[in-house]
Amino acid sequence: LTRMSYIRPLSLSRRLCNVQRRVASLRPMKQDWETPFGMPQRTTRLFGSKRGVPGNPLGTIAIYNEQTTLPDIDETTIRETIQRISRILGYETYDVTLLLVDDDEMRETNLESRGIDSPTDILSFPFHFHKKPGLLEEPEFDIPDYYTLGDMMVCVPYVIRRCQEDQEQYQQNRDEENGQEEDEGVGNDDRGVSGAMANVDDPQKRIRMLLVHGMLHLVGYDHEEDDEYLEMVQREEEILEKLGNF
Repeated sequence: LTRMSYIRPLSLSRRLCNVQRRVASLRPMKQDWETPFGMPQRTTRLFGSKRGVPGNPLGTIAIYNEQTTLPDIDETTIRETIQRISRILGYETYDVTLLLVDDDEMRETNLESRGIDSPTDILSFPFHFHKKPGLLEEPEFDIPDYYTLGDMMVCVPYVIRRCQEDQEQYQQNRDEENGQEEDEGVGNDDRGVSGAMANVDDPQKRIRMLLVHGMLHLVGYDHEEDDEYLEMVQREEEILEKLGNF
């Protein structure tokens, strides 16, 4: 497995590439306010709010399913997974957007954003810079639309292919290890989400596991350097353990 990638935070003007413009166009306008018990409250929240403030509601998880490869994909469970990860990270009042796409859309976005003319499993587009991994800079202005972690894009057919390829590789490795002594070492990708996914042949489960990786990128984790990688996979393993059975 290759290490998964993300897009470093960009200025608001530079972030208006095709995928961000399309996500923005898909987001609905604010809903009217209700006043149960005399207190103002929206039935559907479409903008995040400051974290750590008692009574602030959960952020919105917006999912745009534009892929056709997996027609029965479970958006409800995906949304619940993102909410649980957000809560573990301490950013449950921030919004998150997820796009589920096919190969062509991912290839185009990967080319525009990273210069790589091929699809990948997941891309993350953080909205904020971070002070340190796991701790974002506070929005400069107290505007609800700024309380968002950013956007993620998952290529569903790519995930399905990797499920098949990893199962074939896993079986091949088992065959080669028969009668041999214990392997001398474990590669980097045997840790964290990549390692945990290697034995998962259900693409829907794998997508939910990928969200752990993508969400960590949204809050400032990276894996370009070895020390960053070790910090990130350790956090991935902690979150996977808290999430339990997918």
